[in-house]
Amino acid sequence: MSGETLAAAKRAGHNAEHHVLEAVDALEAAAGEQHWDAVAETAVFPSDELPFAGTCVVEAGLPVEIKSTMVVQTTVQRRGRFKLREQQHDALVEECGVYCFVVCEPRPARKPLAMKIVPARSVGDLVDDHTSWRDERDGRGPKTQIVWSRIFDPAEVE
Repeated sequence: MSGETLAAAKRAGHNAEHHVLEAVDALEAAAGEQHWDAVAETAVFPSDELPFAGTCVVEAGLPVEIKSTMVVQTTVQRRGRFKLREQQHDALVEECGVYCFVVCEPRPARKPLAMKIVPARSVGDLVDDHTSWRDERDGRGPKTQIVWSRIFDPAEVE
């Protein structure tokens, strides 16, 4: 991935994170040394804008990792993928944390189209033969990618 593309992807991720923190009052940005982006300051409950899968509430104090992708990426319009790091995922599972998955519009707007909370433990079940943990050359340990349609029904997004 070129530096320019990586920078654009990082900006998009920061934009999605900012949107989630603005939209969900109960979430507070986590300190920089954490393995996650936010912490539930108070209990978080599902809503029309933020449905949950596999849980009824995010209890106060639990970590929340915000993962975003574009609805389509590349010139062939392939569905976007969430990129997860094994070390971060394991830390979330150990702390009973959750992911907040966000699917955004393609460039340039990158407006969120859909959000969903899923327990980290349940997300681990999506890592299988097709999406196993693979070592990367970046020195940050194994990672995997999960297409957004494994988290969201396409009708929720498209």
